[in-house]
Amino acid sequence: METVQAASRPDVTEQRTLQRGSIGLPSAIVQGAAMVAPTAGIVATVAFIASYAGLASPLTFAVGTVICLAIALVVGEYARRVVTAGSFYSFLRATFGASAGFVAGIILALSYFIVFGFQLGFFGSFIQGLGANGGYAVAWQIVAVALVTINVGLTIVGIRPSLRLGLIALGFECAVLLVLAIIIVAQGGATGNTLQAFNPSHSLGGSHGFWIAVVYTIFAFTGFESAATLGEEVKRPRRTIPLAVIGTVIAIGAFETFMSYASVIGYGTSKHDVASLVAAPSPIASLATRYSGSALHTLVTLAIVSSFTALNLVTISALARMTYSMARDRLLPRSLGVLNRWNAPGRAAVAIGVSSLVYALAVGSHWGPQNLAAWMSYFATLFWILAYACVVVGVVRFIWTKYRAEWSWLRHGVVPLVALGGLAWVAYGNVVPLPPSPLRDFIWATIGVTAAVAAFGYWLKRRRPDIVERAAYVFDDQIGDEDISSVPQDTSAALGHSTVS
Repeated sequence: METVQAASRPDVTEQRTLQRGSIGLPSAIVQGAAMVAPTAGIVATVAFIASYAGLASPLTFAVGTVICLAIALVVGEYARRVVTAGSFYSFLRATFGASAGFVAGIILALSYFIVFGFQLGFFGSFIQGLGANGGYAVAWQIVAVALVTINVGLTIVGIRPSLRLGLIALGFECAVLLVLAIIIVAQGGATGNTLQAFNPSHSLGGSHGFWIAVVYTIFAFTGFESAATLGEEVKRPRRTIPLAVIGTVIAIGAFETFMSYASVIGYGTSKHDVASLVAAPSPIASLATRYSGSALHTLVTLAIVSSFTALNLVTISALARMTYSMARDRLLPRSLGVLNRWNAPGRAAVAIGVSSLVYALAVGSHWGPQNLAAWMSYFATLFWILAYACVVVGVVRFIWTKYRAEWSWLRHGVVPLVALGGLAWVAYGNVVPLPPSPLRDFIWATIGVTAAVAAFGYWLKRRRPDIVERAAYVFDDQIGDEDISSVPQDTSAALGHSTVS
């Protein structure tokens, strides 16, 4: 295999690098939690999930938390041993080789890119609806352009300002919704507090409806792993990244389960009450007005705006770092692999912002922003399922073959099995029965894109093995000082810069 010499990549040694150790655990949690967007998740899913699970909706969020926690524990096992900003890419490279890392990298990057459509479509139509209710017209396209422009600008000026704003937005949205939920629960909701909300027999659709609802709760958690994209910039990454990923799932799971419970009992426990929840155009906002008046209603509206702003910001930040890393190793135009004077991937952020607007505005203007949001959330979830499944399967082999002395049947056997079982059910619920078009078309598109990426990776491996190795180490270019001993000698040369202080 051809060894990639540092001399062939002089730009790597001369350009700026992301600032190591510049942020801590709170910032990493903000990245993951804001990517999950707890308020956006509740607002977008609570009525839909209730249409399947009814009064038992809170239990579906609890079950979804368990499944995602199992996945988070798997990610944590990797992150303790593979210190990188590459997340799943480097994890799979370390397990199955360069080609697998390449494929996993593209799959997760695609899920992040596709989810822009959900963000811009849902948020744009939400603001457009607010304007219509207030008697003034605002086009959702203008809202989408403004949101992306602001967040690209924040990404350009560096990670600290971005995460500082994310922390403020995340804290505000969670505080407002928690106050609302506490008020509802303290008043006993419409018909009193009840543990029957955690009884699966109260699912509107029976056991099948309950498990289908669990499928959709998973989408409310996707993105928790994005803290791993900060692997180069956090302090003590072996400890910080696992804590951030696992802590995000636990905190968001508790929050969304509690909010779901408050939402259900806020409307009432009968089937008629649940039907009212399902039919409400904005259940959370309606509950705010019912239980606290117009003041909290306004704050809830602002919390929704805050949530989507933070979600879009951290998505741009994470994907810009992926793009920067790939461009640095010539998998994308090299001009995108340059940091600006704030040590931020500014060019990559602009490219991400422009390209996401182009596809979102094109699809949303033709088929409507609501369809854009629904279709892209489904499409992105399919890629997330694939990425999660690869990592869950991979960790068993990774620990067994490379860290046999550390093997634990509970952590490396039972936990991955729970995660894989949950993902299998989520995958089944998304494709069986085969949904109507165009959703079914996205299933074939996911399969086709994955096959094409795998074939391209195989072709590169055969024809240009140096490029595939760079693809695999694109994210390992960001290994911390503590990890030089784990990097093969030929690879440390290929990295093109010293990893030893």
